[in-house]
Amino acid sequence: MNSRLTINLLIIFLIVLFVQKHRAIVTYQALLEPEIEVKKEKCDGCTGGNSTDDGEEELVNYRPIIGIFTQPFNNSHDYIMSSYVKFVQLAGARAVPIQWRDSDEDIVELVSKLNGVLYPGGSTPVRRKDGSLTKHTKKVELVTNLVKEYNEEGIHYPILAICMGFQQITQSEAPYKDTLILREFDSVNNANNVTLADEVSESKLFEEMPDHLIEALEEENITYNHHYDGIKPEVFEKYSNLREEYHMLGVSYDEKDQEYVAVIEAKNFPIYGLQFHPEQNIYSWRPNPEIPNSRTAIEFSQYLANFFIDEARKNDNRFESYDEIFENRIDTTPLHFPEDGKQEVYVFEIEDRS
Repeated sequence: MNSRLTINLLIIFLIVLFVQKHRAIVTYQALLEPEIEVKKEKCDGCTGGNSTDDGEEELVNYRPIIGIFTQPFNNSHDYIMSSYVKFVQLAGARAVPIQWRDSDEDIVELVSKLNGVLYPGGSTPVRRKDGSLTKHTKKVELVTNLVKEYNEEGIHYPILAICMGFQQITQSEAPYKDTLILREFDSVNNANNVTLADEVSESKLFEEMPDHLIEALEEENITYNHHYDGIKPEVFEKYSNLREEYHMLGVSYDEKDQEYVAVIEAKNFPIYGLQFHPEQNIYSWRPNPEIPNSRTAIEFSQYLANFFIDEARKNDNRFESYDEIFENRIDTTPLHFPEDGKQEVYVFEIEDRS
């Protein structure tokens, strides 16, 4: 009798356990199902503006996903600095790595599901010794051209290119083997101001930037620079395709008082290039005082992050399911902490893609 009672109690316990587990799974799935929330309404808080001239409401994607390019780390791994991921997360977006070693077809498919792309800074060569574009820069060129096509089709699709990314999008505009990016600047570990051009009046990037930030940008050293390479204004002006496609919005000066282009913006596409590092102001704690960590410098970087993600909110590309998002999200990649303690990185093992 006691053994039968024990068995019955065990059966009841297992049934209750199964039901509770099933309810938990159903509840979890229910939370995940409404993955993409896209509405048509005015976005009064968006820094980039989100209503048409006639007041018609526009699309707002409250769950934008940004693709961030990986770059070579060593012979067996690629990486993304965590500061770029945090930069887009700061403004309410999620990050997905764009594996630059993937096939063109795979990259094209992934880009079709994203709401914006970020080309990060780094030390990957932009050109080979013979002047031709490296494989990494060619993949950047592929995505840039694809994004332009999306915009021409009426799909608002932004790109933010930082430092090396800025150099890649400008160099890829030059004729084959023409040297656009010059390795002759001394702007490593420097905080600089930016002298703005008259074309700022035509800029979306600066259209709603608060006056005190514009003033600080010109008068205070609130941009962090870490580059030897750069593009001179006269070189920029030399190429008609650059002049016709991009506004040169501002310049900075290196330690040798050499002038280089600091900010560009495409005239017909939501593509923005920065020679400086806005993400460093907020998320880099290197053991030196050069990175601008003032309240104004932080606010400036936050404005840029919010602007970029507000641009991405105008894009309703989407993944087919939450599972697909989860498979691609960078959150599933372990962070690695370097011994120097400067900044953690996401490291990706190179797979056999042959």
